[in-house]
Amino acid sequence: MADYKNRDMTQGALFANTRKTSANQPDFRGELTLSKALLKELVENVKAGKEAKLSLAVWKKTSKKGNEFQSIAASLYVEKESVGDIEVPF
Repeated sequence: MADYKNRDMTQGALFANTRKTSANQPDFRGELTLSKALLKELVENVKAGKEAKLSLAVWKKTSKKGNEFQSIAASLYVEKESVGDIEVPF
């Protein structure tokens, strides 16, 4: 299990789109702020010919005003390789 409290992660939030007027508009809107360290790693990956891929984690939360939202944390994606029944990150 990832240790989300002790990592330099990118964070953001998604809120219900209260201005939605058609089915083509998003159900949720929000923002995600990239840390400088994560952005640097993504740029290095792209320069090395790799994808700029992130892992996302989302938690359901309630604001102090009682509005429900999703809190988002992002980190650099780590490819996992399965060895038997055990997943090993590489």
